[in-house]
Amino acid sequence: MELLAKRSVKVMISKKAIKCLVAGTALLVSYSASAAWPDRPLTIVAPYAPGGNADVLARLIGKAVGERLGQTVIVENRPGAGGMVGSAYVAHAKPDGYTFLLGSIANTLYPYFYKKVPYDVKSSLQPVSQVVSIPNLVAVAPKSKFKNLQEIIAEAKSHPGAVSCATTGVGTSTYLSCELIKLRLGVNITDVPYKGGIPAITDVIGGQVNFVIANEALPFIKDGRLRGIAVTSEKPTSLAPSITPVSSMIKGFNVVSWYGIFAPSHTPKQITEKLAHEVAEALKSKEVLDRLTVLGATPVSSTPAEFKKYFDSELEGWGKITKEMNVTPS
Repeated sequence: MELLAKRSVKVMISKKAIKCLVAGTALLVSYSASAAWPDRPLTIVAPYAPGGNADVLARLIGKAVGERLGQTVIVENRPGAGGMVGSAYVAHAKPDGYTFLLGSIANTLYPYFYKKVPYDVKSSLQPVSQVVSIPNLVAVAPKSKFKNLQEIIAEAKSHPGAVSCATTGVGTSTYLSCELIKLRLGVNITDVPYKGGIPAITDVIGGQVNFVIANEALPFIKDGRLRGIAVTSEKPTSLAPSITPVSSMIKGFNVVSWYGIFAPSHTPKQITEKLAHEVAEALKSKEVLDRLTVLGATPVSSTPAEFKKYFDSELEGWGKITKEMNVTPS
């Protein structure tokens, strides 16, 4: 019996040793893969239509980071459901460090606006680095009869539902901006959702919709294709100081969009930290900074830990606001 017990112990030790060896080998393989990263092209998914800020930022940052890493960065547009389609695609992608998402504030809003979100908002995407912050702009066509936001609100009060607002879709910051304006001022405005800011802007310019709320609007305002009438940040933006904040009508109103890089959950830490570093360096480039100024965006780099902390705070904060708005997920 004693001999059998000793043999049993030896077998148990042997199995434990094998498990440790397997785990160690997996860790070594993971580390080796991370150390060699990247050895092939990367993909950044822009979850909105081509030409919008997500698309432009993904290409701008992708090009700058790709040059630093010595690899091509491919931008793939996957629009739909206010960015949720592209976000879900990346959330379910292989966490090997070759597929990333150019996400936004919308990623913190999905659980409050949609009953079925096709990925776990809290855990399926891994924050890598914030890239920019950017306010939404309220704008009308140059020939619009509305000269300011006050006139739009007056029209909405006298003709409920007759005034229409183009946004980038349910569960986005532009949709949230429109809904908050309606709630705080007690007006009925028809929200018209699009798959991105550019299609929304195009229809406002064409006269199909009365006004637009979009963070892609600044270049159109600068060249005269739109007329800016309000900004959703609490204070005027330095890039368009003459445009009045919505907060002049609604005290404390402050909706500022942001964009950032996300990876599928379980992407190796060495990769996400390296990418965050390269994004921070890319944001120092004069070429990148000049382009961001045109877009009306402020560069904001962060470590994965810093971005996760910010993302979690945004998720909690918008939860409180959507509760105040009595938002019912659809």
